[in-house]
Amino acid sequence: MRITEDVMNDLLTLHLSGEASADTKALIDGYARENPAFAVRLEAAGRPPEFDGTARPLSLDRELQVLAETRQFIFLRTLFVAAALLFTLVPFTFTFGSAGVHFLLLGRFPGLVWSSWSLAAASWAAVYVMSRRIGRVGL
Repeated sequence: MRITEDVMNDLLTLHLSGEASADTKALIDGYARENPAFAVRLEAAGRPPEFDGTARPLSLDRELQVLAETRQFIFLRTLFVAAALLFTLVPFTFTFGSAGVHFLLLGRFPGLVWSSWSLAAASWAAVYVMSRRIGRVGL
């Protein structure tokens, strides 16, 4: 069987990532001795790029950055749902007494009720916007 340059390019990727076996490394080194152009590519690929002053410093790995952003998004969505439920239901808190059910806020403190429901509306709006954002991304 003849080993083509395309096969060697595929194996080169494994070699550079450090996942190639000892036999594959030996095969790549042997091919590089026979093919000078491939040897130059192997040497250039193994060398770190030269710094010319224009490259930006390396940032956090992109996958880790996306994971961190996703975790933050899920945390904020959970926080807004909890706040929306809390501020919606707080005016309906009640106690039982000898005369029956007594609401603690509803009917007694209208300013607190409307403040609570205003915060609930803002939280529900945030949940809606976040849900639309998830739908647009496709999660």
